[in-house]
Order: sequence, then C-alpha cells, then structure tokens
Amino acid sequence: MPTSNSDPLRLAFLLPSFPELSNTFVIEQVKGMIERGHEVDVFARSPKSLQDVPPELRHLDLEQRMRHLRIPKGRLARLASAARIMGGHNGLGRAHLDALNAFKHGRSVFKLVRLHTAASFVRSGPYDVLHCHYGNWGILGERLVRTGATDAALVTSFRGADLSSHYPAHPERFRALFERGDLHLPVSADFRARLIKAGVSTERVEVHHDGIDTRQFAFAPRRSMDGPVRLLFVGRLTEKKGVAYGLEAVAGLVRAGRDVELKIIGDGPLVPSLKALSAQLELDEHVVFEGSRSNAEVAQAMAESHILIAPSVTAANGDQEGIPTVLKEAMATGMPVVSTRHSGIPELVDHGVTGFLVPEGDASELTAHLIRLIDNPGIWGTMGRAARRKVEDEFDT
Repeated sequence: MPTSNSDPLRLAFLLPSFPELSNTFVIEQVKGMIERGHEVDVFARSPKSLQDVPPELRHLDLEQRMRHLRIPKGRLARLASAARIMGGHNGLGRAHLDALNAFKHGRSVFKLVRLHTAASFVRSGPYDVLHCHYGNWGILGERLVRTGATDAALVTSFRGADLSSHYPAHPERFRALFERGDLHLPVSADFRARLIKAGVSTERVEVHHDGIDTRQFAFAPRRSMDGPVRLLFVGRLTEKKGVAYGLEAVAGLVRAGRDVELKIIGDGPLVPSLKALSAQLELDEHVVFEGSRSNAEVAQAMAESHILIAPSVTAANGDQEGIPTVLKEAMATGMPVVSTRHSGIPELVDHGVTGFLVPEGDASELTAHLIRLIDNPGIWGTMGRAARRKVEDEFDT
C-alpha cells in the first residue's frame, strides 16, 4: 500500500515487450508499484502471451494493464486503424500531427507506429510518471511529452546496449532526452558516469540498481559432493555474454584433469557457432545446451549447480551489460560466481569475497579461478554467505 506521506500515482511503463520473463527486473518493478498502491499501465510495442506468467503474479491482473494499441500488419488494415484513430478525436492533437509528419520523420510515418503510440497515451492518460525502460524508449517518451501526448514526468532507465552501443553510434538522437528528461536511472555507477560525461546534469541522474526479491531465492551454501563439479551459465547467447570464453575455460579445466559439467541455459543467435565450438573443443561429454527454460526450471538448475559463470565481454559494436540479474539471483542462493571486470559487475561482485573477477576475454584466467574454487570447496560456503549478504544489503527489492 502507499506510504502515509504520499498519494497513489498513475504510472505508465513504456518498453519494447511485456511480459518478457527473462527481464524479471521489469516485472518486479511493476509488481512493486502495484503492491504499494499505485495505478500502473504498461505500454509495450510487442505484447507477449500471459500464459507463462508465474502463478505468484496472477493477482496483478496484467492483461487489464496492457494499454498499447495493437498495430495491424497489413497496409490496408493499418490505414483503416489510422482512420478510426483520427475519427475518434475532436480534431487531431499535436501528438497525432507530429506522428504523421513525413517531413520530420520520413517514410517511417507510413508504418503508423508513432500514431498508434501517441493515440494510446492520449486515450489512456493522464499519467503522473512515464517510466521508459531503455534509453531508446526514453527517446520515444521524450517525443510523447514534447508533443503533448502526455504531460507526465519523464523517467528513463539505462540498462546496457542503450548507453554502451546505441548512444555512441547516434548521440544526436539522445540529445533532447538528456536535456529534457526529468530523471535518468542508470543501473550502475559506471553508467551514471557515462551519462554525466554525455552532458546530463548530476541532479537528474541517480543510480538505481535493479533489485530482486531475495525471498524468492532459497539460500543453500554449496558443498562438495561426489561426481563432477556442476557449472552453470544462464543468459541470452549473444556476443556480450562471452560464452565462447566460458567454453574455452571448460576445455582448460578438462585438460587440467578436473571433472566438470557445464549446463548452458538460454537461446540466441550464437547457438550454432557455440555448439560448433563445443564440438571442436571435444566437450560433448562436459557441456549441455539446454535452450530456453522457465523461471522455475532456472531456479531448479541453480539449486543443483555448484558455481555460476558469467564471462561477459564488450561486443564488437560496443554493447555491454549493466549488471546481470542472473548474478544477483545466483549469489542470493549462496552460489559462488566467477565473472569479469566488465561494466557494472564489479559493483556487485567483490573479488575474492563474494566471487571472483577476471579480465574480459581471458579464458586462461577464467580457468585458473575456476580451478581455485574447484580445488578449495571449503571456501564455497563463506563466499556464498558473503554473496547473499551483498545482495540483501544492496540489491534487494
């Protein structure tokens, strides 16, 4: 429920898709705001099926909170939809006219995405706060505010590629957002420094770590058992996740005579090349590609594993992590983690205390620190308890 010194707010979340079960941080924010008594609507360009939403979230009635107008696929259907939008208002407002301005936006206006987005806000508002997840969507949010589709305070969360890759490639696209946004929420101190360097005033930048509900993650200190040491990776199989270096590290462990298994949970564009690399490294008996799994299945895999690896790297296009949620979840369960000195990860993982950190792209160092953990299972419990405290103190919702 809302606190006694604040009134309930009307909040609009703007993001590419929802609910995206791999992006638990967004679901947790929506859940937290609703449970505090605020009214929450979600504007998602690509609404997802709600069938796989965990049972503990069913009470949120997410389907009734989806507000984005669906955009028909066919050209004629889009034109008919646009006609209905324009006919449903007593004259077109500035937001609608801006969305139809081909001189300003080019041929993209004929996709009618901007028009549907503006109409969604005009129809559903007013709102007190517009919270855009990812800087690219903050750009859209700034346009909605500037053209009058909403007069909400504009808040934008910066999480990874938006600030590490998209902004350096097209800084001019972010200029209006940086100048006019009411609050910018980078997920790490590293990202805060980047925003300030880009020209955002310090009083409008505040680090906001994505939290997890530690009550959902049972703590169980890891102990050595008979059989192989079970390693785990969870994440989308893209370049910045550094899975190739994880495979090379496992090959190094095998050559060093360590009995290990690596379970890889996740899907993505690099699946074929990573499977080929695994075969090339002769890891068929040591590596299993599980594909995508439900949150419950990921939780079960964590409970059954000894060590989590997160060998994140900077992609060729500059794309970087913020602070991976899976690291917080694994640490909350008491699992030792081995990751890299990458972006905001050192703000979560204290080297030698709550886990180990190695340089980006250094498979040999990754192997060496994994050997250090494997050969000293007595430190797993101490490290796991320190990791749990770190998450509870700084990353709990």
